[in-house]
Amino acid sequence: MIRLIQRRLIIPRGDTGSFTIPIQGTVEEGDIAVFSIYDPMTRTTVFEKEIPVTEEILTIPFEHADTVGLESKKYLWDIKIYKNPQRDEDGLLIGGDEINSYYAAFSLPVCEIREVAQNV
Repeated sequence: MIRLIQRRLIIPRGDTGSFTIPIQGTVEEGDIAVFSIYDPMTRTTVFEKEIPVTEEILTIPFEHADTVGLESKKYLWDIKIYKNPQRDEDGLLIGGDEINSYYAAFSLPVCEIREVAQNV
């Protein structure tokens, strides 16, 4: 079961589900959110997911394939909101008019990827 307890996100490896957070600021058609999980040791992004922003509450869904390949340990996570996102010729996100990090004023919160017991 995926849980968000205060700012700590707990995801059992390979679990499906979602969590929701309120959007700070105004929402316009075409805005997107990018949810990212970072490895604090290597300073690399280990998972990233784009979600269209359509309401004042953002739901981040997870499928089995999203986290099944991640190592069980503590990471950091963030959500960035892109206003009028810009893409290159391959469709990759390269920026936007305004980029708001959900936790810009704070240190990034912890995301725990936990190992799950296998039923045999």
